[in-house]
Amino acid sequence: MPTNPPRKSRKRTRELRELSRAAGLRFTEAMRANDRTRAGARSLRPSPTRTMLLPLVPDALRGMYELDGLLLRLRMDMVLNHEGELVGYRENGGVPIPGAPIEDVTEAYWQVRNALPEGTEELVDGTEEYPPNMLLLVGPDGGNVTHLASIEVANADLALLTTFADALDRAARPRPGSKFQPLRKALGELGRVPYYSWMPKGDEAVVADWVRQALSPVLVSPFDGPQGPDDYEMLSGVLRYAEGLGWESVKVNQDEEEAAERASFNMMRAAGWT
Repeated sequence: MPTNPPRKSRKRTRELRELSRAAGLRFTEAMRANDRTRAGARSLRPSPTRTMLLPLVPDALRGMYELDGLLLRLRMDMVLNHEGELVGYRENGGVPIPGAPIEDVTEAYWQVRNALPEGTEELVDGTEEYPPNMLLLVGPDGGNVTHLASIEVANADLALLTTFADALDRAARPRPGSKFQPLRKALGELGRVPYYSWMPKGDEAVVADWVRQALSPVLVSPFDGPQGPDDYEMLSGVLRYAEGLGWESVKVNQDEEEAAERASFNMMRAAGWT
């Protein structure tokens, strides 16, 4: 019967975090590189990355910023007082997730989330309408179209988040198999008693679907459809042009506006808003 690999000691975790900072690597990649070195590899090699072009649509990105609460619940148990108020968390070793250890998933999530431009969270929560760290597209009529940004993320992080979402989908099935039963139980408990107002309320499938929608901005391309490749090239050119001039906003023509609107709609649809 297969068993989970042994958890790394706290001392080794601290050592790996120091190694990741010194080598300029994310924690999980430093951990894997360290394992390769211990097995006889000669050097640390950064993970390949992917450049992604994103319209920064607040509603489509909201789940990305709300997912941290759910990940925390999968890593730890809540401690409530006699009135049902949250007073802290208790480590439970993490819910076993086949192929996607929750600590690695959490690390990958924060790496991808931190790749978004500074000011994105303020744009999403409505506290900043015009963050200075992203490009604002202005339509021919002078109205705002969307903010646009290019981000670079590690392929390994995206793969891990995809595996995580797939595992939740598998656990949400009526008969997921013994390996997924602990995760299915955790999803059911999360859906029955969602502590935060933005967390999903419902059965296992509702929770799994919400997680996939929350991750959709980085797991689903906004440039789907027959016009997607042309839209991508067009908007990439707009972004390069504006960045070359140091502009924080740029007026686009009708074709560019329509391309941005199609990409924004695709993001909204993937996030479950249409």
